[in-house]
Amino acid sequence: MSDGWVRRQERTRRDVLDAAGAVIAEAGVDGLTMRKLAERAGVAVATLYNQFGDRDGVLVAFVSSGLDQLEIDLDAQPPVGPVETTRCLLEAFDESFSAEPEVWRPIFASLKSGPGPLGMGEVGDRVVQYIENDLAKGAADGMFAIELDVERLARHIFNTRMARLEKWAQGAIDWETYRASSRLGLELSLAAVLVDGLRSEALSRSGIGIV
Repeated sequence: MSDGWVRRQERTRRDVLDAAGAVIAEAGVDGLTMRKLAERAGVAVATLYNQFGDRDGVLVAFVSSGLDQLEIDLDAQPPVGPVETTRCLLEAFDESFSAEPEVWRPIFASLKSGPGPLGMGEVGDRVVQYIENDLAKGAADGMFAIELDVERLARHIFNTRMARLEKWAQGAIDWETYRASSRLGLELSLAAVLVDGLRSEALSRSGIGIV
């Protein structure tokens, strides 16, 4: 395959994902059909099926593209060290979601039925792996008071965050409640395993403790 063909494929994929975000913002996930998306993106319906498989494939690709950009943005920032990197990742997620709630709210409300961590499939697995790698660095640096199963903690942090996000997406809680509850849940999970000085910091960040 030539470089030109690859660039055209990448450009088509970006155009489709941009169009998907626009359709979802206007008509919700239920309004996102492959025919409507093809018309909006200026491509053949067959092209969508070839590249994404089905509508759920488009949604997963849309979320994955957002994660790609978040990782690029985080990598461009000065290193902040283990554990804080996980905080920064989740904070960056929330900033993205709050910037375009008309897009992300219906997406997360629809992903629950899919495979993988809370319906996010390989995208969820990527996030869990990112957090797990960060926690492993923290363990190597002696930041935890116990011998830690970093994979299990990473999955717990992600799953509980997504459960709260689902409640927001479905209208059960408002955005500020989601934010406060998510921050509390993350910091209490960290406080349960961090060494004393870092535990106090996590409790303070949670809003229920005083250093």
